[in-house]
Amino acid sequence: MSTPNAEAGGLAEPPAHSHNIALFFHGFFKVVAIVWYWICTIVSNSFVVNFVVCIVLLALDFWTTKNISGRLLVGLRWWNEANDTGSAWRFETLPEGVRQVLPREKRLFWMAMMGAAGHWILACVIAVFGLSSYIIVAILGLLFSGSNLYGYFKCSREAQADLQGYINSTSSTLMQGAITQKLNTAVGRA
Repeated sequence: MSTPNAEAGGLAEPPAHSHNIALFFHGFFKVVAIVWYWICTIVSNSFVVNFVVCIVLLALDFWTTKNISGRLLVGLRWWNEANDTGSAWRFETLPEGVRQVLPREKRLFWMAMMGAAGHWILACVIAVFGLSSYIIVAILGLLFSGSNLYGYFKCSREAQADLQGYINSTSSTLMQGAITQKLNTAVGRA
């Protein structure tokens, strides 16, 4: 049996298949680390146990996101190389046609990444105001999730274009609002 593309003389594009297991663990480790962060004092009174469990969960999330889910779900990969002259970040995007990214997986990947980073920012703010004694865990959670978010953002030309479009539209809207306000003020004086 042949595909329509093969009959037309073109190469048949490989069908995209879902990576449900990678998607599950991409969210699972994030959720478990966040939930543990908030309930750990209920489960155990030992700071050391709570700290170690939280850091292990954050490390599992970081490793899974960096090495597996980013590559499978959105076709992006980043790493840091260290040598005698220093270190350098490396970013890689699979070329178009090599891997077809499913829109649902891409959307869930980015939502989980931004949600986790947002949570850890909020956790840091709450910890600064003294409502949590685990500020070091919140800072490490922000560092882990923030570095993954930064790395994948730098890999994704599409995410950079989306952000640039958002900045342009927002600045354009702000400029239009400022000009309109100035004109209304000038007309009001006349």
